[in-house]
Amino acid sequence: MPGLMQGKRGLVMGVANDRSIAWGIARALADEGAELAFSYQGEGFGRRVEPLARSVGSDVMVDVDVTDLPSVEACFRTLRDRWGRLDFLIHAIAYSDKAELTGRFVDTSRENFLNSLNISCYSFIEVARQAEALMTDGGTLVTLTYMGSNRVQPNYNVMGVA
Repeated sequence: MPGLMQGKRGLVMGVANDRSIAWGIARALADEGAELAFSYQGEGFGRRVEPLARSVGSDVMVDVDVTDLPSVEACFRTLRDRWGRLDFLIHAIAYSDKAELTGRFVDTSRENFLNSLNISCYSFIEVARQAEALMTDGGTLVTLTYMGSNRVQPNYNVMGVA
């Protein structure tokens, strides 16, 4: 019996390691027959993501900086050239300067606040815009949150807002 996601193609963004929520989602999708692409930012994450991607049969990995529009556009051009379409997108990207996750929330710098929201939130809007053009038969966009967005978590600071 074919899996629920058999014949579906999707991009998983935000796998950092084998303990990432995004990795758990990717494994479940692969188990159901989905064909996956993975994004990462920089060589360090690429080295961690590559063996995971290969373990679920993926050879599509794209280095993308979600704060840089040409990088995002290049990612989706790669997917268009490789697959021609996209059925789903998993956005599990979040970031804050670790030094600002301690101390008081009111001491969050403007620079870190804006950067955290740009990476953790606005990037979903931009990748959704890019993905839409490849979702010719419709598709699914998924982003994640954390319980720190619903209640106070010690040392979560700006990430509760993001």
